[in-house]
Amino acid sequence: MAKPQRLGRNSALTRVGVVSDAVPLPEGVVLRSDAEMVMWRQITDTRSAKDWRELDLMLVAKAVRLEADIRKHQEVLDRTGPLLKTDRGTPIPNPMIQVIETLQRSQLTIIRGLGILQTETDPRTKNAAGFAQTGFRSLIDSTDDLIAR
Repeated sequence: MAKPQRLGRNSALTRVGVVSDAVPLPEGVVLRSDAEMVMWRQITDTRSAKDWRELDLMLVAKAVRLEADIRKHQEVLDRTGPLLKTDRGTPIPNPMIQVIETLQRSQLTIIRGLGILQTETDPRTKNAAGFAQTGFRSLIDSTDDLIAR
């Protein structure tokens, strides 16, 4: 029995399926705003709905909330500036910088764990069969030229 072939990411049928392939929020997960729902759809559109596991979706929701918090704190940082003055007038780094960096590190860890940043052309995401074929081809190339190719 032939294995069903997955459609390519840019095929017309896949693009049509993206519109109707909305990924619902996992049970018990609530996003705080419409902006978070937009970010949710942007992230979940990176895979087909059937490829998401429940735990992955919970982590995506956490990454979305972190992104919303990062944006909120970035607005405060933009208004107050990178340096603040103490009561004595001494300039100090804005503590919001550290808050934003901590949130960004947490978010990046989640995203890396989900593999969202990896693309199809990234050699780390290619399957082992292609690697084995390359090794076999180099083995043939290193042998005698009497082997028919």
